[in-house]
Amino acid sequence: MKKILIFGCNEVADAVLGILCSDTRYASEICLASGDKACCDVLKKKYANLPVRITTARADVNNEAGTKMMLSIIQPDIIVNLEKPELTMKVMKIALFQGADYIDMTLVDWERKDFLSQQFELFSDFRTKGLTAIAGCSLNPAVITSLARSAAQSRLDKTEEANIFEINLKSSVAVSNIKELLNSVEYKAKEEKAVCIRNGAADEVEPLSMKIKREIPDVGVRTMYMLNNPIVEDFLKEIPEVPNVRYFAPFRRKSTAMIDTLRDAGMLSDVPVEIEGVKIAPIDFLCKVMPVPSDSEEITGKSAAGVFVSGIKDGAPRCVMACAAMDNEECREKNGINVNSFYDALALAGGVKLLCTEKWKRAGVYTACAFEPDLLLDIMRKDGFKYTLSDAEPINIDMGEDSDE
Repeated sequence: MKKILIFGCNEVADAVLGILCSDTRYASEICLASGDKACCDVLKKKYANLPVRITTARADVNNEAGTKMMLSIIQPDIIVNLEKPELTMKVMKIALFQGADYIDMTLVDWERKDFLSQQFELFSDFRTKGLTAIAGCSLNPAVITSLARSAAQSRLDKTEEANIFEINLKSSVAVSNIKELLNSVEYKAKEEKAVCIRNGAADEVEPLSMKIKREIPDVGVRTMYMLNNPIVEDFLKEIPEVPNVRYFAPFRRKSTAMIDTLRDAGMLSDVPVEIEGVKIAPIDFLCKVMPVPSDSEEITGKSAAGVFVSGIKDGAPRCVMACAAMDNEECREKNGINVNSFYDALALAGGVKLLCTEKWKRAGVYTACAFEPDLLLDIMRKDGFKYTLSDAEPINIDMGEDSDE
């Protein structure tokens, strides 16, 4: 059993705590640390009747001395990072200082050109210390890549193509200002070339130039466009035997109409202008006074994620679909969170369990894709994760953008 330190207190932390504290085979003690200790105390009280001991602490990862003092008291074996992405490198260095294994949920500052997330800059540091760091242990990429590999291993002799899809899994409510919206997929997809893997190498296509229209179980027929997503990094780095990989998701044009108008009016400029003796950039002014467009306060309806894996079986072409789908209202009623957060929590808790049992043990920085896929899927199933594997029609890709979606 391990001592676990979780940095960050949010709805995913809530769900992860509930899972990990229900089984004494993995953790002897879990400390939940955040800048808002009161939030941590609420969760401690919520799970006080579970067998694994929970402690709480106020933590500021920017305060090096205070963090080191906390580490000397807690002495964690595993550090779970649920802080904001910009703090990822600091938390990873905290794990290195402590000599603890590390796990997080997001591939940070992914670059299309070199297919490298920021976490991998510390690969040699973790390797030298014999520590394991797992990056992006969430629905995307960990679960989807595990589904793809499991489907390929069990249903195909040779894999030629993987077409990943996500539906109704992103919410604009997470975007807090106009600057963040400008960097979101919903805005950048109209002007940024989409990257994919073609014949084993990175390739780019024109924005919104490739789309598919498919019926997804429990969701219905959806049109999805090829967009940028760091999950392609996992395939290129860890599953090079899959020569062609694309990521598809619905694209909501209505979210960008107002932004396009603001750009035409010069209001998105970051060059300061002087108004009555005060200098301010137009976009900074908008960040202060303008609400971010939001489709809704909560994700509703069905959400789904999965992959179409195509290749050869017994000398004949075959396409297999792996898909996880769930209704958000039902998930919220049962688990207190939406489908995306629930799947993320299941993946992260599963990853922590695998670190605790050292089934995920390899010095360096990796994603779940570096390990056998059924390790994660099996442990998630025990906590309530459901998915289907079924034969499917091959993917037909349409070229060109519709006028509306």
